[in-house]
Amino acid sequence: MPSTRTELRQSDWQSTLFDDCALPGCAVPVVVPGDVCQSCRVAFGDMLNVRTEGPAREPAQVRADLAARDASTREQYRAQAATVAAAQQVSSRKRNQICWLCEERRTCTSTGGRWECADCQSLPS
Repeated sequence: MPSTRTELRQSDWQSTLFDDCALPGCAVPVVVPGDVCQSCRVAFGDMLNVRTEGPAREPAQVRADLAARDASTREQYRAQAATVAAAQQVSSRKRNQICWLCEERRTCTSTGGRWECADCQSLPS
């Protein structure tokens, strides 16, 4: 599949003359707001549907709708990344570590700079 990414920095005249492709993550310039670039049309083919029903909308409204959609998507990704990061910080257990006592690969807990599995942690001292 051909790459559709372009450099995100645009000159001032480009940002007023062209809009980005309507598909999330594609920054290829298009003339009509809400339109899909040719490379995305080739890449996605029949999976893209053109909606012809409904009221005609102004280009400013299309831009606002796409900006709201993209902002919502970015917020969801931020929340997901924060949840994953918080889970990684809370848990000191990690899969596929070699326990320093039984020398088996297991889900272990970091204890004093060494990995201990649950079985070895339950052994009497």
